[in-house]
Amino acid sequence: MDTEILVDEKIEDGATLIRHLIRRKFDVSVALWGKATEESSWRFYIASRTYDPKMPNLAFPLVYSALSEIPQCSITPMDISICADTDPIARDAIELRDRNPSREPKRYLGKRIGSAVAAELVVYPRLLPLKVRVTPEGHWQVLISEPDDLWLKCDSEEDARAVAAARVLEEEAWRRIKTGPQFVAELEKAAGVMEKYHMGFGYADLRVLAEQISQ
Repeated sequence: MDTEILVDEKIEDGATLIRHLIRRKFDVSVALWGKATEESSWRFYIASRTYDPKMPNLAFPLVYSALSEIPQCSITPMDISICADTDPIARDAIELRDRNPSREPKRYLGKRIGSAVAAELVVYPRLLPLKVRVTPEGHWQVLISEPDDLWLKCDSEEDARAVAAARVLEEEAWRRIKTGPQFVAELEKAAGVMEKYHMGFGYADLRVLAEQISQ
């Protein structure tokens, strides 16, 4: 029972760490907890398309810095593994997540991940569904439909990042993870950018959440 409580705490702290990393513009392609056997320890995997296995020292300081911002965090640096989004573990986790979409971290038993079958997995939902890229011509774009490979052209990197991060703000507002005038201003700013690009459903939701939090 104690182990289960500990894992639940780590699941919540893992979600907080993901949000901190996204706010620092660190790509999180997929994140999950994995347990190889019933007797083994849990590991927290963070897969990123910007991670270079040949230069791991570029990613770890940023992740550890974000970790240090979480009060009384139950996750330690020794719990964390970082890999590229092309790693077999990441590819299998992404397929599992996208095949079974959920707003909450989802548990799986006996699923193959990478080269082995894991006793248990907890895969996080995609908090940043929109990827950002800059074209050779210097245009900033956001992926608004992955199955259709449909990209939204933005006027600036700031606009592209704001659209991409809107889901994170929505999640933080919906769960009341953040409140206060500064956060309401962030929601309003993101809603303004979404409205600029005629993303009606997105900006309307953000404005409703901003109004609810400000009351």
